[in-house]
Amino acid sequence: SCRQAPTSPKTLANLLSQGVPIEFYLVTTDHLTESIWFRDDQDFKTGMNYVAIIALVSGIKVLAFILMSNHVHLVLQSTEAEAEWFAYELKRRYSEYLNRRYGTDDFLRLNKVDIQKVSLEDESLERAFAYTLMNSVAANICLTASDYPWSSIGAYFKVTPSKGVRFG
Repeated sequence: SCRQAPTSPKTLANLLSQGVPIEFYLVTTDHLTESIWFRDDQDFKTGMNYVAIIALVSGIKVLAFILMSNHVHLVLQSTEAEAEWFAYELKRRYSEYLNRRYGTDDFLRLNKVDIQKVSLEDESLERAFAYTLMNSVAANICLTASDYPWSSIGAYFKVTPSKGVRFG
């Protein structure tokens, strides 16, 4: 069954006061050093579609995500078991795609996943969002997070091309 995502702090507080379990997880795959997940735009588009499809069929809420060439970050509203399953299912489906397109081995099966529960007691959820959505900026791929097309940033902010110039 599909769960409703909290739409405001008041809604979140109401759900918590009613005893509804609300858990959030930061899911990060290890950075691959000898292989990459995404080689071109078609690979990234396929990865983004798989994130959406898995969320739809599972009812797991994907609050933020970013697809980097050699790793993935997700912020999920789920149980820990659901977060583990989501990561496994993304790796499984995407491995099948890579095998069909490139004839590659199932190297993603060996790609380790770190799943960390995000606390609601402090600003941890906000930090998980920022860490995820700003990953392309931290990696010096683009000037602003909205310049990077392979994340959920467009769901939160109006995405407009950056007019800045990189120094250095």
